[in-house]
Amino acid sequence: MALDADVEAVREWATVEPLTFPVLIDRDMRVAELYGFVNVPASVWIDEEGRIVRPPDQALGDDRFRNFTGVDSSVHHNHLRAWVREGVRDIDDSRTLEHLQRPTDELQRARLHRRIAVELLDRDTIDGATQHLAAAEALAPNDWTIRRGNLPLVGEDPFGPKFFAFVTEWNEAGRPGYQLSTGKVDADSPL
Repeated sequence: MALDADVEAVREWATVEPLTFPVLIDRDMRVAELYGFVNVPASVWIDEEGRIVRPPDQALGDDRFRNFTGVDSSVHHNHLRAWVREGVRDIDDSRTLEHLQRPTDELQRARLHRRIAVELLDRDTIDGATQHLAAAEALAPNDWTIRRGNLPLVGEDPFGPKFFAFVTEWNEAGRPGYQLSTGKVDADSPL
């Protein structure tokens, strides 16, 4: 799933090394909201009955971003294998529910402002879109899907100086949204 408003940016990324699976482009972040994603890459475990048995978390498919995130993908892979092969989960239902929290009113309003901004950008109403993006960021200053997701919408590099300024703010705020991360190997990584 890509949390991008720009379909062409996703297409460019998805065709560098051609993917063998479909990519959902969640322009309005509706799927992200349903499952509680705060950023990508992340994963959520859903069982055969459709229940979330492990909440969304920074669990990477490979070690491509290991130097940046400090996360070793093999830790998550081992937990996933244990669940699939033996039915053993690293966290139980109560801990899963603990991490599946309802969004605050501020976050819901921030998401609405971002949706309006994307719609206005589609209509080339830049000034109005910019105002709504700023309102979304003010309401949810530590939300990755909003802060990082807004950068390309205003022509900023999603891994440029403004992104790293956000990472610093987020770290100083106690790293909200990634309470469950597994596989941390480097305490000095930006994330």
